[in-house]
Amino acid sequence: MGSKSHFTSKLVVFASILVLLLFHSSEAQSWKDSLERWIPKEMERSFQGIFYNIDPPGGIPGSVTAADSHYQPDYYYNWIRDAAITMDVVVTLYEKAKEPSQVKKLEDILKSYVHYNYIIQRTPNPTGNLTTGGLGAAHYLLNGSAFTGSWCSVENDGPALRAVAVMRFAKEYLRRHGDLSYVKKWIFNNETNPPTTVTRADLDYIVRVWPDPCCGPWETFFVVHFWDQLLIRKALLQGAKFAEMLGYMNASSYYTKQAKELTSNMSKFISHVHGVVLESIDAPRDTIHETFIDTSTILAVLYGYNDDGFYAPDDPYVMNTANLLRLIYKDLFPVNRRRSQDEGVLFGRFPNDNYDGIATGNGVKGNPWFLCTLGMARYYFELAKRFSEYTTLTIHSKWMLPLLDHLGSSHSHSMPPVVGEALNHFQVGETLQKAQLCQIAKALLTEADKIVYAVYRHVPETGMLTEEINRFTGFEQGAKNLTWSYDSFVTAIWSRKHSLKAFHSNCPL
Repeated sequence: MGSKSHFTSKLVVFASILVLLLFHSSEAQSWKDSLERWIPKEMERSFQGIFYNIDPPGGIPGSVTAADSHYQPDYYYNWIRDAAITMDVVVTLYEKAKEPSQVKKLEDILKSYVHYNYIIQRTPNPTGNLTTGGLGAAHYLLNGSAFTGSWCSVENDGPALRAVAVMRFAKEYLRRHGDLSYVKKWIFNNETNPPTTVTRADLDYIVRVWPDPCCGPWETFFVVHFWDQLLIRKALLQGAKFAEMLGYMNASSYYTKQAKELTSNMSKFISHVHGVVLESIDAPRDTIHETFIDTSTILAVLYGYNDDGFYAPDDPYVMNTANLLRLIYKDLFPVNRRRSQDEGVLFGRFPNDNYDGIATGNGVKGNPWFLCTLGMARYYFELAKRFSEYTTLTIHSKWMLPLLDHLGSSHSHSMPPVVGEALNHFQVGETLQKAQLCQIAKALLTEADKIVYAVYRHVPETGMLTEEINRFTGFEQGAKNLTWSYDSFVTAIWSRKHSLKAFHSNCPL
C-alpha cells in the first residue's frame, strides 16, 4: 500500500509538472502567435501610412510630411531627415519591384522626390542658401517654401541621409535603364560650380561642415553629435565610390580624404571608463542631456554603418550601450515596470528627456518613442544575424560581457543544458563555438520579438503609429501617423525576416 501511495504521489507530481510545462508552453506560444498574426497587418498599415504621407494634401510632388499632425504638435512639414529615411524605404521597394507598373510608380515617386529637393536646395531660408549653409535647414513647407519660424537649425544629418538614399536610387535606376543622362542632370555631376545636382550639393555641403556643431536628431542642443558624424561618414564614403563610378576622380579623392579625417576623429565618442558610445562629448553639463547616453547612438549604427567594421552592431562599445539603455529604460518608465514577462522594454530618446509629444520644459517628462523602441528591436535582429553567421567568435572585450550575460541568464530556460550553462559563464578571451553562437542568436531573436510584442500591446486596433507612448498610461501620444514610426516598423520587420533566414540557414535544429 505504501509503495502504491508513493507511486501515486510521484505520478501526481509528474502530472502537475507536465501541466505546468504545457501551460507555459501554451502561454509562450500564445504571445508568439499573436505577434505573427499582427505583423502582416501592421506592415500593410505602415505602408499605407508611409505612402499617405508622401505627396500629402497641400504638398507638391516629392514632398513628404513628417506626420499627419497639424496641432500639438504641428509636424506638417517636410523634414529633410525624416523624408530621406522614408525614401530609403521606397528605394528598397524599388530594388525589389518586378511588376512594371509597380516599378514605374516607385520610380515616379523617387524622381519627384529628387526634383522637390532640387527646388528646396535652391530656396533661401534662415540658415542660408545653396552655397552659404542653407542645406542645413531642418524642414520646409510642403509647397517648397522656406520655413521662417523659430527652430533649431542647423541639421546636418538630413543632407547625409538624402545623399545615401538618392545614390541608392541612382544605382538601381542605372541598373534598370542605363540612363546616365538623367543621373548626371539631376543627381551628380562635377562639371559646374555651384553644384547643379542634388547629391553633389549634399556631398559638397557635408564635406565642409562635418566638424561643426549642429542640432542633432532630437533638435535639443547645438553640439557635435555621434549620430551626425557616423551618417556623414557613410555618405562621404559612398559618395566617393559613386563619384568614381561616374568618372569624377577628383571629387572621389576629396570625399575619401575628408571621410578618413572624420573617421580618425570619432574615437572621442568612446567612453573607455564606462564602455559606451557617447551621444556627444561637448554639451554643457547643465543641459537636460547630462548623461550623454542616448538611443540615437544605436539608431546611428542602424542608419550609418557602412559595412566596413567601423562601429559595427557587434562592436563591444555598441553592444554595451544597447544593454545600458535597456537597464535604464526598464525601470525609468512606469509602463515598463508593469509589463508582462512576454513584453520587451519600451525605449525613449534619452533618460532626462523633457518633451512629451505636446509640451516641453521644466517638469515635463519624456515618453517611450515608437521609432526608438523599434530601432532597438531592429538592432537586436541585426545582431542576431551576425551571431548566426559566425563560425566561432572570441570575446575580445569585457564590454561584450554585460549583454551576453543578460542573454544567457534571461533565455537559459529555452537552451539545451550544456549550452545554457556555458552562456552564463562568459570570460574575456573565451572562443565561442557554433552551438553557443546559435543559442545567443536565438536569444537575441527572442529579445527583439518581445520588444516588437511590447509595441503591439500599445498600438490600437487601427494600427496607427504616433510619435510616443505615454509613460504612465501606455496609450499613444504626440504626433499621429508619424512617418518615421512607420518607417521604423517596416525596417525592423525586414531585419527580422533577414535574421530569421540567416538563423535557419546557419543554425539547423
